[in-house]
Amino acid sequence: FPNDSTETMDTDGDGVGDNSDWAVNDASESADTDGDMVGDNADVFPTDANETIDSDGDGVGDNGDVFPNDALETVDSDMDGVGDNSDAFPNDSSETMDSDSDGVGDNADWAPNNSNETQDSDGDMVGDNADAFPNDANETLDSDGDGVGDVAQAAAEAAAAKQKEEDEQRRNMIIIAVVAVIIAVLGVTMLLRKRSASSQPEIKEYGYGNSSEQSTNDSVVQATPSQLQILNQWTDESGYTWRKMSDGSHHYWDGNDWVKHN
Repeated sequence: FPNDSTETMDTDGDGVGDNSDWAVNDASESADTDGDMVGDNADVFPTDANETIDSDGDGVGDNGDVFPNDALETVDSDMDGVGDNSDAFPNDSSETMDSDSDGVGDNADWAPNNSNETQDSDGDMVGDNADAFPNDANETLDSDGDGVGDVAQAAAEAAAAKQKEEDEQRRNMIIIAVVAVIIAVLGVTMLLRKRSASSQPEIKEYGYGNSSEQSTNDSVVQATPSQLQILNQWTDESGYTWRKMSDGSHHYWDGNDWVKHN
């Protein structure tokens, strides 16, 4: 360097004098601007002492790149091992994906592939949004919208139908019993009347106290003195049937036969 009083030698022949050449024995390097001990020519980040290499060529040095070999990722904010670009929840280490895009991560989402559902609070395998009773594992539908689940309503209707059937059976039994009693009473009444009619002798009315009849009866007695004739027949206040005979005696009916009254 005949015209440069600060330089006299160029050991590596790179055109930069040894005094100002950072790598006097390396013709490919002459400066290390950021002082990281990697020459500027080899340093991808010559002005950044923290970086020298960018393996995946994504513009972020390997030291600062959480994924130095993945050009699509550089940061993992929640440190869950999934880069922020791929992480649906970059600030939530418990979630990385949202398959159904419903805003709830797959890990917490009861139905990760159904955007209409995220929870099943009562564990009945029907999501809360579709479940008319999300906190009752025994019910899911309320078809008529009356606030009573279909299962409970079906049970109530079945119980009501059974009760109605039992009530009808009891009513029919009562009706049958009443009819049977009526028939029995009628039968007994008819039987008693028949017996009473058959036990009564043929009643012959005679003129009692009538002079003409009396004379007729007397003539009959005279005509057949050996045979008693009925002069009169009546029933007293006690219900006994009496006969006055031609010999002056009185007979009463005891239910089976005529008995002479002494």
